[in-house]
Amino acid sequence: MHVRPRYIVDRSAYSIPEFDEEYQKKIRSYPHAQKAKKFFSCSTARLKALLIQFFPIIAWLPKYNIKRSLFFDIISGISAGTIQVPQGMAFALLASLPPVNGLYSSFYPLLIYFFLGSIHHMVPGTFAVLSIIVGTVVQAEAPIEKFQHFNESLNETVTDVGAMNEYRMRIAGTVTCLTAVIQICLGFVQFGFISIYLSESFIRGFMTAAGIQILISVLKYILGLNIHAYSGPLAIIYTFIDICKHLPKTNVASLIFAIITGVLLFIVKEINVRFKHKLPFAIPMETIVVIVTTAISGGARLPQKFGIDVVGEIPLGLPPPEAPLVNLWGDMVGPAFSLAIVGYVINLAVGRTISSRHTYTVSANQEMLALGFGNFFGSFFRIHVICCALSVTLAIEGGGGSSQFASLCVATVVLVVLLALGTYLEPLPKAVLGALIAVNLKNTLLQVTDPYYLWKKSKLDCCVWIVSFLSAFLLGLPYGVAVGVGFSALVVVFQTQFRNGHLVAQIGASDIYRNPKVYDKAKEISGIKIITYCSPLYFANVEFFRKKVIKKSGFDPVKVLLAKKKYLKAVKKEEQEIDARRPSNLCTKQISLQELVKEVEAETAMDCNNNSVDEAPRISYITVNTPNGVHEATPKPPTDPENVEDPIKLAHPIIDIHTLVLDMSGVCFVDLMGIKVLGKMCSNYKKIGVTVYLAGIRDQVYEDIESGGMFDEGGLERSCLFLSVHDAVLYALARMSENRQDAAKEKVSGAAAVYINEDMSSDENDNDQDLEQVMFGTMFDHSVGDHTIL
Repeated sequence: MHVRPRYIVDRSAYSIPEFDEEYQKKIRSYPHAQKAKKFFSCSTARLKALLIQFFPIIAWLPKYNIKRSLFFDIISGISAGTIQVPQGMAFALLASLPPVNGLYSSFYPLLIYFFLGSIHHMVPGTFAVLSIIVGTVVQAEAPIEKFQHFNESLNETVTDVGAMNEYRMRIAGTVTCLTAVIQICLGFVQFGFISIYLSESFIRGFMTAAGIQILISVLKYILGLNIHAYSGPLAIIYTFIDICKHLPKTNVASLIFAIITGVLLFIVKEINVRFKHKLPFAIPMETIVVIVTTAISGGARLPQKFGIDVVGEIPLGLPPPEAPLVNLWGDMVGPAFSLAIVGYVINLAVGRTISSRHTYTVSANQEMLALGFGNFFGSFFRIHVICCALSVTLAIEGGGGSSQFASLCVATVVLVVLLALGTYLEPLPKAVLGALIAVNLKNTLLQVTDPYYLWKKSKLDCCVWIVSFLSAFLLGLPYGVAVGVGFSALVVVFQTQFRNGHLVAQIGASDIYRNPKVYDKAKEISGIKIITYCSPLYFANVEFFRKKVIKKSGFDPVKVLLAKKKYLKAVKKEEQEIDARRPSNLCTKQISLQELVKEVEAETAMDCNNNSVDEAPRISYITVNTPNGVHEATPKPPTDPENVEDPIKLAHPIIDIHTLVLDMSGVCFVDLMGIKVLGKMCSNYKKIGVTVYLAGIRDQVYEDIESGGMFDEGGLERSCLFLSVHDAVLYALARMSENRQDAAKEKVSGAAAVYINEDMSSDENDNDQDLEQVMFGTMFDHSVGDHTIL
């Protein structure tokens, strides 16, 4: 039989001030001048730390094991390089750029990342999603119509392809430079935390939409069609419609090349995945397919015979540096910001996944800087925006690579192609590159089933996926990023704004409190309501919080207060009518000794016209029996009016609770609006005789409400704050027991006299306030702060 351990604690119940006093709480200060001095101080150790942080190669290079790691880095790097070459050329087509641009993009950023990158297995390069976004910018800034002219000798419209490709590559370099500037600025201001706002549901939905867009975009290469390029919202829909209209014009030879290539690639990739532990390195099927199809296409002169669209001329050598067109940056800010964020998020997501397998850490801000400087350096050599080359990176990891030396070997393979082998790739059919892209989209397209599984686990995450997918697919990837991120932020606000507060009750005689609707043995304590609320308390949800407390407590304190005042006015009016109907000699009006003296003195204070010079305030006494009693005409005045019960609390309607405990353990912060509303709510409950206790309040929240002025404005006393719900309950029960004993001692037979001031205008006119002053007056005026509208 399993014996559960006992939980026995014997301690005093504490309010927070008592606990702080007994255990000598320290007052902590945060001198900003000292922090600034430390931040800007310079020392040898700090300089060394900054250099290691900015140049991670300083940390890992001295520890590099040449005998154990160099061989695997070289082998995996060469193997991955054979994937980088065809993949780079393929993704350049997605960006509406010549294939050689993909080779440039697969070479220059790797040189910078070797020194600045913090992910050891990462290989920067082209990525399909970024290529699509760059393609929208290129097509908008350099449309094909801009380079077409009518040739009278041929009697047809011709396109200057060479000039178009040159200008488009310069446009790509310009948007890459702007993206790099954004990434570098974000990196220096420690903007790496932005990644936490991009949920997995958003990324997967966005990537799925991008995958479908990419698949539709490469269909024209697979089918050998010449389709007009669209940009802007619904561009992919118009592209798909045009592809369907031109299906009868499909180039059969291109389609056959694509089908055979796709089938072979798919089979070999599955073999690589299934037998990756038995194979020394992955079979570089991409390279084999490119070599074989290029040889067949060029040897049989298929482009000339069947009109197959091929890669074309690939200039040998490296391009000279060229300055970006800075004057066009104004039209590229939106897409450039999308490229900067999306590229960074993809890079970081892949990097964290890989680093967790190999037990090393990744610096989020350093990755932003590494990508930024890599893009900036490459932008002068006509590259387009890069991030993680996913297939190449996985090939490095699978081949046993363990450092940036592997990526350096990848760059070496690309350099050899640029300097010597590029000319042999001219007859390579674009349909083969299109098939290569389509096969690599397999895992991305499988994510289309995500909503089915997400709906069962989290409906909000499912909504995020659907919104990010539809916005990216229909509006385009740059707009999709903005809409998806905005909706994700709204989901966070929604989850904090509409949290469901609920009542809790005591489990047995323990200090455990749970929802009585869930636990049958949870019983509410007579006269005490305990409400828990798990969310930050700030301007967006403070009204919802107030309504939730009112609903769970069972009454609105403002309405109850008005009803009590209305009741007292009726009682006063009834007393006046009774006094008016009595003979003057039978009037039994009750006055205090001080009033009697004042009235005697006032009789002599008359002017010559027998008018009173000054009039003392009138004070009368009424009697209130128990709730079912009747007003008596012979009241007995109290000896000390200041110590008698407040008539508001004794007036009808009678409230059956005396204490309201708010469990604040789930509240992580409170803003100024939350503080003002919470203080006003406590004050309203106090006016009708209900004491509000705050339990389980966090230290930071305590500091927030203290600096926010809640205690200074009288909305709540420090003694009403408790360490836990059970402490508050014990205090409430002890206070009520003391009150009952005091009431029993002071109980007088017959009706109890109640002291009220006949002039209730100040209380009755609480709601007669200057609305303009309340809403637009200074928020730091304590008098205005008391008028917070509830």
